[in-house]
Amino acid sequence: MSLSESEDRDPYHTVGLLGTLRWKGMHSAEELAKKLQFNSAEEMHNQLEDWDVPDWLIGVETNSGKGKARGKGTPPRLRSLGPGKDLPPFGNATDLIKQHLEALLKMAELRKQMDESLHGRQFVRQDVEPATVLFSREIMSKEGWEAACEQHGLDPDGKDEEIWDINAQAILPGGVALSPTEDETILIAVYALAGGDMDALLDLLHPDSPCVKAETRERVRLWVEGAKADGDTRDGLKVLAQQLGTWVRGGEVRPGKPSGLSKADHAFACGITHYLNQGLIDEEILDKESHRKKADATSYSLEDVAKLGDLGLTWS
Repeated sequence: MSLSESEDRDPYHTVGLLGTLRWKGMHSAEELAKKLQFNSAEEMHNQLEDWDVPDWLIGVETNSGKGKARGKGTPPRLRSLGPGKDLPPFGNATDLIKQHLEALLKMAELRKQMDESLHGRQFVRQDVEPATVLFSREIMSKEGWEAACEQHGLDPDGKDEEIWDINAQAILPGGVALSPTEDETILIAVYALAGGDMDALLDLLHPDSPCVKAETRERVRLWVEGAKADGDTRDGLKVLAQQLGTWVRGGEVRPGKPSGLSKADHAFACGITHYLNQGLIDEEILDKESHRKKADATSYSLEDVAKLGDLGLTWS
């Protein structure tokens, strides 16, 4: 199954068909995977787990039910995590990223000199580019020459006949398009991804500010914060950036709401592995750690202990 096929797969149809096939007596994981158009039983299991389909429907044996406990000394089952792989330090890219961030700052300064207008749906702009300009006494008016000399700190009645300005800026036609310049788009996107106040940005840059419609503000929120997994109509910049980061760091993007652990869950999972290695069972661990709370201040359940223990996470 290709990536695009995975993203287009309807989880309701797939799970419904799985239930029907099991009801009809089909229990072979390989046969089920073939019927559901997966490349392998492992791929099918991984996808169903990503959708939080119950183990009993997936066909994975589990001992994490209420009242059931692992036998003493039984190692946790690595169901939700794959084999470990060390990642290159993110610091390897620090210099590369800094170069582009510094270029963004220069870009933002240059935008101060750009003229732009909106005609209907079309953005009409003028570009600002560095240029070297020659001021010549011979071809300039007296007033123009005096102004140029004053600008460069020279005596208009001195011996200079020419002035070269190597730090000048030239304003040139920048084109007409249905969107702002690429530079502006990048700067706006970086600001949004960095957690910037989009309402404040609208008030500064939108032509109708400060009377920007609530509908427009909601559309902007959706484009930044939206997530299909949470019921929005589209994935916003932050979700797309997370997916990009996942691919760059060697992970894999799959449809559905990404699963993960809070810092509190991660810490408890490591502690559970330690207790399991000492021979404790789930009920004993839960009793020993009854004071521990989740990130939302609720208590952990026996099922939580079993699931976190299955991850096999350690402190090192």
